[in-house]
Parts: sequence; C-alpha cells; structure tokens
Amino acid sequence: MRRWRWRWAGVVAAVVVGTLAYRVSCAPPVPDAMPAAAIEPEPTVRGALPWGVYMTGWGHDRGRDPEADLRALGGKPQYTLFFHDLSQRRGFPTRRMDYCRETGTVPIVSLELIEWRRGEADRDGLSGLVAGDYDQWCADWARAAAAYEGEILLRFGYEMNGDWFPWGQRPEAFKAAWRRAHAIFQEAGATNVKWVFSANILYGDMTPATGFAAYYPGADVVDMVGLDGYNFGDGHDEWHSWESYDAVFSRSIAGMEQFAKPLLLTEVGCADDPRKSAWVADFLARVARDPRVTGFIWFHHDKRAEGEPNWRLDSDPDSLAVFRAWTQTQLDGSPTPR
Repeated sequence: MRRWRWRWAGVVAAVVVGTLAYRVSCAPPVPDAMPAAAIEPEPTVRGALPWGVYMTGWGHDRGRDPEADLRALGGKPQYTLFFHDLSQRRGFPTRRMDYCRETGTVPIVSLELIEWRRGEADRDGLSGLVAGDYDQWCADWARAAAAYEGEILLRFGYEMNGDWFPWGQRPEAFKAAWRRAHAIFQEAGATNVKWVFSANILYGDMTPATGFAAYYPGADVVDMVGLDGYNFGDGHDEWHSWESYDAVFSRSIAGMEQFAKPLLLTEVGCADDPRKSAWVADFLARVARDPRVTGFIWFHHDKRAEGEPNWRLDSDPDSLAVFRAWTQTQLDGSPTPR
C-alpha cells in the first residue's frame, strides 16, 4: 500500500486457534462486538495458514533490523512482500530476491506501473506497456526471474480498481498491458512467476462486476487473486470509521469467488486503537477457518509520517501478544479451526 487511498474497516472480539481458547482480556469492551459464540470453531480443521509481512528494513523503515522484526512476531512467515517499479535502472530486484532465498520465503513483488523518479512526476507506465515501450524491460526482468530458483508472485498493477494510482480505473488499458507483459514472460520461460490479480476491496457503489470483473485480464493469464483491505479506524479522515472484519472483507471475498482462483489477502492492516488487539484476534480467527482464503500478508509498516496509520503489529503490546500466540500455534502444528 502506498500513498493515499479509500478503505473500509473493522472490529470485534476473540480468537480461538486450535485447542487454545485465546481471549484478549486486556482490551476494553467493544461496544459493537460480535457475540463470542459467533466465532467459535467448527468441527472441521485445516493445517497451518500461510502468512507473510511487508518487508521491513527498506524504504521508510530503512535502518530497522528485519530479522529482529520477524523474531518479535514469534513465527516464520512464508511470504515477503515488497514494492518495485518499471525503472530500467533498477531492473530485477536481485538484492531483495536474495533476501527471500536466504530466509526461505516466497517473494511477492508489488509492481507499480510507473517509474519512480526523484524530483519529477512519476512516469505513466500503463500507456507505455500497452504501446510496447517496456517490452525490453519485461523481457530482461522475465529472464532474470526465470533464473531465480523459486516461485515469485507478481502483483502486476495492484489496486487497479482504485483511483489513487496513475494506472487505476483504466480497465481496458490495464487488461491489454497485463496480457502483453504476460506473453513476454511466458516467451522468456518465466513460468515460475505466478501472476496475482490483486485488487482493492470493493468500496462506494462498486460491485464485483464493476470493481473486479471489469479489470480481470482472463483466466488463462491469472494464477491467483488477491485483496487489499485495511481498518483505517475512526481518526484517519471523514470517510473512514472503525468497522468489523466483515465490513472490510466479506463482500469482496465473495466477489472474488467468481474467478475460481486461489485467494490471498495481499495487504492487511489495522489502525492503532484500544480495540486493535481484539480486531487482530478476530481477523486471525476468521481467516483461519475460511477455506476461500489461502493466506494473508500483514502490512507491517508505520505510515504515520505519510499521513496514514501505524499498521505495525507491534504498535501496542496486546496486539503483538495476540499475533505471537497465533504464530506459535502455526509452529507447533496445532490444527487451525475454521
């Protein structure tokens, strides 16, 4: 997630993971909390749920120790998410890929369809991709990706259904750019690159047809689908308020079912608030027992300097304790309730 955006958000009560009933006793009562019985586990179970984090130690978090950050979360993520652009100068993100290889995590590359330029306006890459201006960039990147020993998830032009990025809300150009780039990657033999159609959650008067299907480039060129959703809380701006997990994700998860592809929650975050630990607990309980969700990425980043909330899981000790308790159940092999 970068720059400004419109989001919807959530709250609620407790998490039950495996045979451990975990309650957030230190969190104050939540006025609109859902009854605890509503999130009790059902009899069926599944194994550990893959998860990941936005890469710390780079960008605005530069100077932090990423290994220490991960240790603090109490478990081993399966995914590492980071951002990249169309700059020829930067090319393939070798250093970050090396980090993923060393840590045994699957890289999720959030490709912004612009060129990051200091002191200049970002260059619109969507039109350039359609016109073939980035064919060589795609070919070079694809060959480097093909040589990488492991799977790469590519979030090509993520949140294309929003109005905050230059490539946003341009469905026909987006689909054309996707298919052109995908063909170049296939020709280069980069079959280890899995293409993730990663949209923002539905907002306003969007429907699954106008918000998702209008941008979908085709089942033959999409491997996975993703959703970015945040609880911005009450204090961010006049358009956001504290809402439940259901308000953030449920309608959009149902809307993604039309594509019959594996679903990742590719960016998740919750703003600071006395209710944050309860929201995190409820989120973990919900996704753990929803067979439609194959994993999630927590946007573990403090964006207050950029006018957004502190999304980090360690922004308060109670939220961190909730997440650490959950990751321990993933490590010890306890079944995840659903």
